[in-house]
Amino acid sequence: MVPAIGVRPTKDRVKAAVFSALDARGLLDGAVVADVYAGCGALGLEALSRGAAHATFVEHDPAALSALRANVTALRYGDSARVLAAPAERFAAERTAATFDLAFVDPPYEMASDQVTAVLSDLTARLPDGIIVLERPTRGEAVTPPDEWTVTWERVFGDTLVKFVQPGAFLP
Repeated sequence: MVPAIGVRPTKDRVKAAVFSALDARGLLDGAVVADVYAGCGALGLEALSRGAAHATFVEHDPAALSALRANVTALRYGDSARVLAAPAERFAAERTAATFDLAFVDPPYEMASDQVTAVLSDLTARLPDGIIVLERPTRGEAVTPPDEWTVTWERVFGDTLVKFVQPGAFLP
């Protein structure tokens, strides 16, 4: 289920390529995932369907939250999913012991790059050894990952740019 307005789901071919790359690196099996700017939850739900152990969905739009909750229920992921009704910026800045192996960050395309960079910087503490999958438009201002992060995979799909960023060196 996708709300009629306000959500831009990841295109199927982009999602297929991203999850193929994650699968090839063995990054999904048993992973603890955050789907930030979750929308209807397509990325986090796909991760669960491919073996992730748990997904935290972060969304603040009421229509998207309704669709997200319906999707989690319809797919029977209630025991392995947590839905947070909160702005992504607040979630990223939280200082808790909870960490993630993988975070999907797919903010609205019109969001300013400095705001996205701030979210990435804040998420660094929540992903000490993890990977962020960042989705942005190909046109417009580029997003610069924090200095301590390395881009390990980058692909362009029409008007969509996807990057995997992580701390340190590339994982085999």
